[in-house]
Amino acid sequence: MSQAKPFILLALLAVIFWAGWFTAGLYSDSQQLIIERAATAGAEKSRRYTEQMAGESARLLESKLAELSANETHTERVIRTEVVKPVFSNVCATAEYVRLFNAATDRAERTLSGQFVGPLPGNAAEAKR
Repeated sequence: MSQAKPFILLALLAVIFWAGWFTAGLYSDSQQLIIERAATAGAEKSRRYTEQMAGESARLLESKLAELSANETHTERVIRTEVVKPVFSNVCATAEYVRLFNAATDRAERTLSGQFVGPLPGNAAEAKR
């Protein structure tokens, strides 16, 4: 039995070593599971927050675009109804009146722009050297 004692002691040490190794593996797996769950929970929280922010941003963008679209439509109406030159739809003015009106408009445009009303007399435009 004295010869069996070292083998029993060695077997007991091997079993204790294996039990410690197994327990350390379980503990390591447990810690890894805790880390993975925390990472998953953090990622899920971050995803929800990002989706919420994206939704708010999308709603804000849609409202701005709707406002701009409404503004654009209003502006187009104003531009379409802007009167550039009067058009006589009813015949309430004679042809002579329309001719005089157009001539006065042309004179006023030339005066405001600084153009001459008529051609210069003689050869005044030519430069003499």
